[in-house]
Amino acid sequence: MAKAGVDPARVAKEVKHAEALPWEQRSAKDVARLLGSPGGALIGGTAWTMTGSNVPAGSLDLLVIDEAGQFSLANTLAVAQASSRLLLLGDPQQLPQVSQGAHPEPVDESALGWVSAGHATLPPELGYFLADSWRMTSELCRAVSELSYEGRLRSAPAADLRRLDGVPAGIETAMVEHSGNIISSIEEAAEVVRQVLRHLGLSWHAEQSTRPLDATDILVVAAYNAQVNVIRDALDDAGLAGVRVGTVDKFQGQEAAVVIVSMACSAVAEAPRGMEFLLSRNRINVAVSRGQWRAVVIRAPELTNYLPAHPEGLEQLGGFIGLCQRSVAS
Repeated sequence: MAKAGVDPARVAKEVKHAEALPWEQRSAKDVARLLGSPGGALIGGTAWTMTGSNVPAGSLDLLVIDEAGQFSLANTLAVAQASSRLLLLGDPQQLPQVSQGAHPEPVDESALGWVSAGHATLPPELGYFLADSWRMTSELCRAVSELSYEGRLRSAPAADLRRLDGVPAGIETAMVEHSGNIISSIEEAAEVVRQVLRHLGLSWHAEQSTRPLDATDILVVAAYNAQVNVIRDALDDAGLAGVRVGTVDKFQGQEAAVVIVSMACSAVAEAPRGMEFLLSRNRINVAVSRGQWRAVVIRAPELTNYLPAHPEGLEQLGGFIGLCQRSVAS
């Protein structure tokens, strides 16, 4: 904070732990005291903080909402009373917030989703699109950009300094024959193990160093919790306990040199929660964009042999097929 020109004495955020922090004001009373004293202040907190008695209406010059692609419109309207100006930061093409309740449209939509009004990226008249990805190399970034960002996302130069020897950057699709699988596939779990073993030990050039790729450099994303368990058992049996496995929701915000995505379902027509869940553009985007160098999508050939009943479904199906067709030669 001091490097950014902010005096730590003018910073407050209520916290419930005793771990070391770069500011001393850690209680709700500290928030209220700073806002009521002369001079500027920087405060942080949840929606509860910004709508509570310690943050009176109109007491802030600017309210910044982080992860506004997950922050609901209802919560945005509630916290907006604290300031006449809002700055929304986030990505509406990632996963929305997890909600335990059902709400009428559009209050359950994210703040950025509402502002973007159906656009995949913000037009200039609505805001700023930050076009540089510091995670993905150019080949992988182009695939993600075409899938979810209207071709506007590009790889930052620093991301292209990374390199994994022996396998090309980008998207690879591994077709695995199976049928009758709905939420788990032992066939795809076996392919996950094969792909992990194939990548382990390759030379990974990153952060001005070169080392063999290890288990912590690989992330496995499964569409369903049942498949997570099947893959976890398969990896453990193969002595690969260090490889992380989870659903898309678990890994949003994380990254790895290589991400392996297991779709598990044999045919999208049989998928629980429908194709709107399994082939959701947002979910596929989050899954493959965890990768820094490459993403391997493991799927059944018949998975996409399906005709959607509405235009939105056709767009999702086309986006996934287009992503798979970008498969690079191994």
